[in-house]
Amino acid sequence: MNSELASQPEGVAGGQTTRLRWLGHATFLITSPSGVQLLLDPFNVELGYPVPELPPIDLVAVSHEHADHNNVGLAPGVPKVVRGISDSGWHPGTVSVGDVTLNMIGGAYHDEAHGQQRGRTAFMSVEVEGLRILHLGDLGHRLDTNLLAQCRGHQVLLIPVGGFYTIDGETAATTMDEIGPSIAIPMHYRTARLPGHPTAPLPETGFLVGREVRCVAATEIALDASDLPSRPEVVVLAVPGG
Repeated sequence: MNSELASQPEGVAGGQTTRLRWLGHATFLITSPSGVQLLLDPFNVELGYPVPELPPIDLVAVSHEHADHNNVGLAPGVPKVVRGISDSGWHPGTVSVGDVTLNMIGGAYHDEAHGQQRGRTAFMSVEVEGLRILHLGDLGHRLDTNLLAQCRGHQVLLIPVGGFYTIDGETAATTMDEIGPSIAIPMHYRTARLPGHPTAPLPETGFLVGREVRCVAATEIALDASDLPSRPEVVVLAVPGG
């Protein structure tokens, strides 16, 4: 496990906090209070975001096997790799490394046609020091009752909003309300790093309309289960590479 700290992220000052860093698209790095490094849905380097400098990674989680989500080679070191799906279907299950527990949730699809267009996707639930973080992969439809039951109770939600390949901003807003997190962080939308991408830019998705929105001038925030906003808010992280 690697405990090397980057510059202090915006959010909770000091203490035993979890750090969440957006690397672009649907890729996030989670650093636990003890220094466990978890990489979620690593993008392919051709996508357009800068290749990040990363510490040795302990655990990599992949929601589905599309190239912009499954580049495990992005992770330095010799991490354990957990894949949410294969040709045979979903692979739900739980893996623990140090103070981090990863739970892969099956049952979701990349489209509204039960996977006939783009296949399956898994959700990635991360528990660390009383904090529960949920990454919705490339969700392409409204949540059914079973999935919604498994999604509720997470305080931090990483949610695709750009449409075309995933749910759009309107469906994402409904999904956020149904899950009820304290913090929602939008992902998988068009930025200046993806000028030709068919997803919508964040301001055009409609996801931010009527929301409490906090824009962070950094790609990283610190999170603490004991210090979360009293009202649900959307946190917009800075685009990696500008």
